[in-house]
Amino acid sequence: MKRIQYILFSICILSIWSCKPEEFAPIGEPQNVVKSIQGTWGLTKVTQIDQDATTKGFPYKQLDITSVYPYTDLALAFLGDAQGNPGTFTITSGNSPKIADLTSGNWTVDDAKAPTIISLKNGAVTNSLTIGSYISLKSGKLIIKKGKKLNGKVILSYQYEFTKK
Repeated sequence: MKRIQYILFSICILSIWSCKPEEFAPIGEPQNVVKSIQGTWGLTKVTQIDQDATTKGFPYKQLDITSVYPYTDLALAFLGDAQGNPGTFTITSGNSPKIADLTSGNWTVDDAKAPTIISLKNGAVTNSLTIGSYISLKSGKLIIKKGKKLNGKVILSYQYEFTKK
């Protein structure tokens, strides 16, 4: 019996001793999200999301409404300086529904390293756009989310997918 205990003890000690921390390769430079947002973007897809249906688990939660209106007329241009800081913007709506009250002005972000909100400003008017995903920026897609509220509660939200031109 003692021999079995000795063997088990030896196996435990050897397995603990043989464990080494894994070394991971460097993951590279962090993505500069603000600089990735800069450029000209054309709208390619609009999805309408019923927040109430999503909350309640109903089967029909979202609908692609890109072809309902001439959404693909919409274009955004975010310009910045050489260091990647936000600068000016222009929104060309064409015949598409507006996603903001402004057509030009200055843009800023709420956090330079990990932005979630793009603020558009011209004079005293400010509009906000919510960034939907950082991952899509690497593949040349900008996802913007906007919500429609009723009595302070978001009832419908829209996900706008832009492709870099």
